[in-house]
Amino acid sequence: MLSIFSRPIGMALLLMLASSFNTVATEKKAVELLGSSVPVGSKLSYIATEGDIELPVTVINGAAVGPVLLLAAGTHGDEFPSMFALQQLAKEINPAELQGTVLIVHLANLDGFHGRMLALNPKDNKNLNREFPGSKSGTATERLAELLTREFISRADYFIDMHSGSANQKLLNHVYSPFVGNAKLDALTFEFAKASGMQHIIMYGDRPRDPANSISFPNTAMTRGKPGLTTEIGHLGWRDEASIDYALNVARNALYFLGMLPGKVMLNQQAVVYDEVSYVDAEFTGFFTPLVTTGDKVVKGQALGQVTDYFGNLVQTITSPVKGNVLMINETPPIKKGESPVAVGLVN
Repeated sequence: MLSIFSRPIGMALLLMLASSFNTVATEKKAVELLGSSVPVGSKLSYIATEGDIELPVTVINGAAVGPVLLLAAGTHGDEFPSMFALQQLAKEINPAELQGTVLIVHLANLDGFHGRMLALNPKDNKNLNREFPGSKSGTATERLAELLTREFISRADYFIDMHSGSANQKLLNHVYSPFVGNAKLDALTFEFAKASGMQHIIMYGDRPRDPANSISFPNTAMTRGKPGLTTEIGHLGWRDEASIDYALNVARNALYFLGMLPGKVMLNQQAVVYDEVSYVDAEFTGFFTPLVTTGDKVVKGQALGQVTDYFGNLVQTITSPVKGNVLMINETPPIKKGESPVAVGLVN
């Protein structure tokens, strides 16, 4: 891991890093996106279509040149807080004050949203966040991933894929800061993650580094040389105001960090950086009962939860393999062998 991750970065170096990856145009032009044209200094919210794909999007084409920031919610259609946050953000941004362009995908997985499915697309039962960069001749989810790669990732300079916990997951709000072995890109991505203002930052280098096999939405940006974060804000399928406000502030911080709107980034002075996350698997199928909750500090060998069979007999006590903080835990009873009902973050 780069040593630059472990210390504050100077402003001069930050500007150098940003300029290395900033593809800002020298002349402001109308944004042409999936059949719609958005003039300079204006915004447009509409349903973008291609074939049978529909995407609710907002394009905010600022009056001055600047970066292109892509924000997406609903990659998993059952994760709601960021959907509401991006609705508010789209309404509050004044194009006359904006430097650059904001592209908002309000609901990347519209079919999953209306199908009320955990993570999947009902058209093919695939997880959009595992099908990038997609295929134009593939299944419904693969075609959607290809469109998002071609029309949205290709235009962006920076990207945030905004998630939350599904109905079965209790989460500690956190942001993934991926790294792909490109020193400048990885360092800038880490600064972008810190600028989110989130307290818990997870270093994440497990995704493929081949742009033809990028798998996830943000990794598709990273393998194309663009900082791409994943935020996890809210849980249990809720749409609570606290989580919506949190997600909205993260999006605002991104705009301030990139100099797209006037404002000061509200850094978290108690940020915690995790080197990795340890997922603990169930060895049996049955009922899961947690013994800890998110945010708890645990030690190696500590009991995290219990698995009982269908008759209530204890078959496994799940223990922590490491010392760290609980980041995710299943709050609902169903568990299958091989599933991971608990995640523990290893603190840097």
